[in-house]
Amino acid sequence: MTSILSALLCLGMSLDQGTGMQAEILSKPILWAEPASVIPYGSPVTLSCQGTLDAKKFYLYKERKRLLWNTQTRWDPTNRAKLSIKQMNQDFAGIYHCYYHSPTGWSEPSDFLELVVTGSYSKPSLSVLPSLVMTSGGNVTLQCGSGQGFDGFILTKEGEHKLAWSLDSQPQPTGQFQALFPLGPLTSIQRWTFRCYGCYKNVPQVWSHPSESLELLVSGTLPKPTIWAEPGPVIPWGSPVTIWCRGTLKAQEYRLYADGSPRTLWRPQPSNHRANFDS
Repeated sequence: MTSILSALLCLGMSLDQGTGMQAEILSKPILWAEPASVIPYGSPVTLSCQGTLDAKKFYLYKERKRLLWNTQTRWDPTNRAKLSIKQMNQDFAGIYHCYYHSPTGWSEPSDFLELVVTGSYSKPSLSVLPSLVMTSGGNVTLQCGSGQGFDGFILTKEGEHKLAWSLDSQPQPTGQFQALFPLGPLTSIQRWTFRCYGCYKNVPQVWSHPSESLELLVSGTLPKPTIWAEPGPVIPWGSPVTIWCRGTLKAQEYRLYADGSPRTLWRPQPSNHRANFDS
């Protein structure tokens, strides 16, 4: 209790002297960012701090020391205060926390919120080893690299529950810097789409532009499709060829890959449970 009160006093907060008693330490508020905590350069973002029903005043701090927001609030059923940032930039990137005050005392600090800006440096590359297509339960390594000399790389997985991993970069004899992210085992019950970013240690919440997205294809238990070429698999230089892929009657999407290619070459919608890839 003493350490919490001392921390509040160091932040410029005082206890209610009218009661002659130690004020109550209230439960911590919730601090979050909308639409997300990772925001492209120049895009808007809103920070919200929500306390209990009797919260009257909110305080927002950046990096534990800088008071950004000391707002008196009118009564609101949600009892929250908001800070709207119209254009995200490097000055707003960092770590935030908030407090609120009520007639019974000060709250505990919220959990820390890390607000990240992307788009400050050119994008790194993202590739996969050994293959973009694998069987369910397999393992892969994603390689994020750049020639800019980033101190670290961040790998993010897109989807409903976004995940992120970070690693220090390793210099290569070629002059490139890279990080290797081992992943697995992977299953076919969800989509595996990734991007990566580069950053520097002195500004860890300032990231590069995202890499091109990379989607891993994890084969499942469906029957394998049939693939053939028309007019044939051996074609004179400069002549047209059509590659056909046929699946089951329930097929909803087809993808064509070439050996050694890190990307999907074509993704047409099926027609009559088959798709053609013209070249």
